[in-house]
Parts: sequence; C-alpha cells; structure tokens
Amino acid sequence: MSKRLYYEEPYLQEFKGKILEKIKIGGKPALILDNTCFYPTSGGQPNDLGYIQGVSIVDVIEDNEKIIHVLKEGIEEEFGDTVIGKIDWERRFDHMQQHSGQHILSAAFEKLWNAGTVSFNLGDEICTLDIMKDNITSEEVKKAEILSNNIVLENKSIKVYFVYQERANELNLRKIPPQKGDIRIVEIKDFDICACCGTHCGTTGEVGLIKILKWEKRGVKTRLDFICGKRSFKDYYWKNELIKNISNKLTIKETELGEAVERMLEERKETRKELREIKEKLQEYKAKRLIDESSLKDNRIKIISKVFEEDNFQEVRELVQKIINLDESVVVLFGIKSEGAKILFACSRALKYDMNRLIREAGKFIEGRGGGAHNFAQAGGERAEGIEDALNYALEHFQEFII
Repeated sequence: MSKRLYYEEPYLQEFKGKILEKIKIGGKPALILDNTCFYPTSGGQPNDLGYIQGVSIVDVIEDNEKIIHVLKEGIEEEFGDTVIGKIDWERRFDHMQQHSGQHILSAAFEKLWNAGTVSFNLGDEICTLDIMKDNITSEEVKKAEILSNNIVLENKSIKVYFVYQERANELNLRKIPPQKGDIRIVEIKDFDICACCGTHCGTTGEVGLIKILKWEKRGVKTRLDFICGKRSFKDYYWKNELIKNISNKLTIKETELGEAVERMLEERKETRKELREIKEKLQEYKAKRLIDESSLKDNRIKIISKVFEEDNFQEVRELVQKIINLDESVVVLFGIKSEGAKILFACSRALKYDMNRLIREAGKFIEGRGGGAHNFAQAGGERAEGIEDALNYALEHFQEFII
C-alpha cells in the first residue's frame, strides 16, 4: 500500500520514499513506493509528471491500494532503498487550478439552474464539463461565469478532509459517491461541498480567472469548454494581442471592431455578387468569341478545339457549358494542363454525338479515366503531353460516335 502524500500536502513538490517493488509495465521499468506525491490518473484528472532519482516519469497508475510510477528508463536502486521524487510543479498547480475551478463552476450551475454535473475532463489545453441541461442560453452561461469568478475574488478557503460514509450521507453533498469506506471531501466555504479524490488549491483566489470558451448541446446534456488560472491568462493575452493588431491595421478603436467586421462582411458580400456578375459576363464574352472563331466541318458543325495552360478547371468547365448553351450546332474539345492532364468534350444538346464514349477512347492518350453524359464528359490523367493527341483523335473521329 502506498501512502498518498498529495491527499494531505498537495503543495509538496519533493519527497523521499522507499522502494517496495520494481516491476515492468508495458515493457517499461516501474516502481511502487511506500509513499508518493505523484497523483495517478483518476476522476477526470491526468497524472502528475516529474522525476524519481532524476529519471523522467512517463505515467502514474493506480492499482487498488498501489501507486505505480512508470519510468522512462530504469534506476540502480533496489528494494528497500530510499529514492527522491520531484514533481513537475507547473503541471501540478495547473491541474489544481483547473480542478478547483471545475468545482466552483459545477456548483454555480447547480445553484443557479439546478444543472448537475455529469462528467469532467481535464485536458492538456481545454477542460470540459458536461451538465444536465439540454437548453442553455448565453445569458445563463454568463451568469454562471460571473458567480464563479465572484467566488474566486472572495478568496474562500478550500478544505479537504475525510469522513466516514455515514457522515458523508449527512452532508449536503452535490453528488453522493458510490464507493464504500472513508470519503474524501472537498469543501469551498459557504459555497460547495463535494466528494473528490483530486488535488486542489488552498483558496478560491488561487484558481484565477474562470472562463467558459464555448458550449454545445449533446442530447439532454450540455458540454462546456472552460479554462482557469494561467490558461485563462494565456488565452486572454493572445486574444488581446490579436484584437490590438487588427485594430491597428484597420485604424479603428478596439471597441468598434464588431461593427467594422459586420460592415466588412456586408461589403464582401456585395463585392462577391458584383464579381460573380462580371465573371458571368466575361464567360459569355469568351464563349461568343470562341464560337465566332470556330472552324466549320462539312456538315456545318462548329468545332472549338483548345488547350488551356494552368487554368482553373471549374471555370473552364463553366465556359464549356456556356458555349453549348449559346449555340445549337457546336462541338467543344478542350484540354487543360493543370495538376496533370484533363480533357473536356461537349456538344450542343441538339446534336447526337456520344461524348461519353468518345472521351473514354481519347482518354487513353493521357492515361486517364472519365466519363459523363452523352453531350458532356470529362477525363483526367497523368500524361499532360498526350493532350494534343487526345484532342486530335477526338477531332478526327467524333462523327463516328453517334448515339
């Protein structure tokens, strides 16, 4: 059995412990000590990290009454030897801030909206809290956040202690724990009392700013993303810098950014509309010019054959559609040298040529595959140098491919 020093002294950063066992976990060396400061993954809180005898800890696992320390590499010390453990304090204190902040936030939602906590996860960057509330408004979130931060500013004491299960049943706990025996209680003075096995701050003031980043409905529950303490400071810092830089570039006050963005989005919408209209007119002009410059076959069919260099495939496709819609007796044979090789064959709907079969044959020259409708087909391949041969084949043989 390993004595859990983090229960009694969460601020202890270095300790001495005797080796009880040396084992292997997943092929890695591991130690079981008679006492430890290292918190194992449990209750939604990740494990501590740090060093034992200067060797990095890669994981801390709870196995009944034992705490297993998985090491990056083995150490020389053997059974009965005393070793020194040092925790990663920055990581530990961050976890204390996040977990204590979660207790405050959970209590706030329960007190304001009777929304009990379902689950909690302390992530590397974002913490999540699932509460039993299927519909939640921005105003409700704001009120819970304000109440939580008021509790932080009041710097209330956070006490941690054990009670017998019978005594726990008498306390007004937010949630009755399922385990038997002694129950570990985390109590925020005059605000919250809850069973918990995690590490916590000594006062609410140490939690720092509690910030809810976003939330989403998940069935009958709501999931909130939140951060506390140093994480909130980092989040505030980069967002403030971003706002400041944007404000400077636009030469407007930071408080006017919202209106400015709305105005810019509306202007962009109008600009895109105008651009679409201009492109539409330009495509029609190009289509008419190509029709006018087309060559004629003996049966008065207009032939437009052209290879495009690095052009936008979608725009060329739209141009083909425009051409066959403008003229009732035109055949279009286009090639595009962009990201390999592409060919587009089309004809007016009034004509009875099978462009689908034609492109399958011509596609062999570009080592490509494709297909489509009888009057509009496309193919793509790897051999761009074969485009001219594909178009020449189509020009010579398209009249053979009749529906």
